[in-house]
Amino acid sequence: MPTPSIPWSIYRDLWTPMPAGPKGPYLAGKIVVITGATSGIGLEAIKQLAKASPEQLILAARSIEAGEKVLNDLKKAHPNIKGKVIYLDLMKLESFKSFVEELKAFDRVDLLINNAGINPMFEEAPYKSTEDGYERTFQVNVLAPLLLTLMLVPQLTKSSEPKVIYSGSDGHLVADSDLIETSISNNESIVKAYNDAGKYQNPKRYFESKLLLQMTTRSLIKYLPSISTINVNPGLAMTNLGREWVPIITFETFRTIVWVMFNTRTVGKAARNLTSAAAWQGGSQDYWTGGVPAASENLYLYSGKGVKATQQFFEEMLEEVEKISPGCTSDISLKQ
Repeated sequence: MPTPSIPWSIYRDLWTPMPAGPKGPYLAGKIVVITGATSGIGLEAIKQLAKASPEQLILAARSIEAGEKVLNDLKKAHPNIKGKVIYLDLMKLESFKSFVEELKAFDRVDLLINNAGINPMFEEAPYKSTEDGYERTFQVNVLAPLLLTLMLVPQLTKSSEPKVIYSGSDGHLVADSDLIETSISNNESIVKAYNDAGKYQNPKRYFESKLLLQMTTRSLIKYLPSISTINVNPGLAMTNLGREWVPIITFETFRTIVWVMFNTRTVGKAARNLTSAAAWQGGSQDYWTGGVPAASENLYLYSGKGVKATQQFFEEMLEEVEKISPGCTSDISLKQ
């Protein structure tokens, strides 16, 4: 959404030509798990990943029917492809346990792509929680990727080259950190603040969720060094991520639509960010954009306040996921 606060770096990334996508069987012998692969960037990414000769493609989907259709279409294009669709709904944490159990049929996981996400859009809208009691964008975009990763650590560590990719966003560059700083100043929980209906601001939430995800992956690189972690910015693309948006036609709405149409990249190029990270052999990366490793240009993350907030938030998140799935944090030691 166009605002005067959008940094030039976002435009630079959107309009800089991307390098060619990876080619060849770079996923040969790899078991790949991906969420959010039945539509949008995830769907295009899995089409590209299928060309890389994975040993198995596991689609985590809340609609088995939609997942099976995607898998069947892939098999028509790639007759030798092997895969499976397993039910997982990021808005229902009870589904995680059965998903992980079913995934144990495979002896390991080599690559996990946490791609699924939601965007509540940017108009004023009411707070919505999941049946688990969390604000829904927080649960899907922040809590769920961390929980799934930690629950799969036993299988990831059986891989010789374990890697986890997260679909982040350059939206984290413009995210407001006021709620984080207010919580710290008041000696309150950051997690609770983002799940407090009284503090909820819908226009900010997508950006905030991507900042919190960036803080989470930055911490995982530090505290889970045995697994390569990459936070990927696919870039603005025309997908169904904003499918809940019902625009009221005003001049501002028209201006926004024109801006989006002019600045979006193709879904194929956005997916190429994910697949280029999947092919990368250089280890963890704090941020990945334009098809290459990069440094986040969110200055808050590098400030003393940002570093302190990142640590506090990660410790709170570990406590949160441990309550949901006892024992899932056993591989992480905060002592460095």
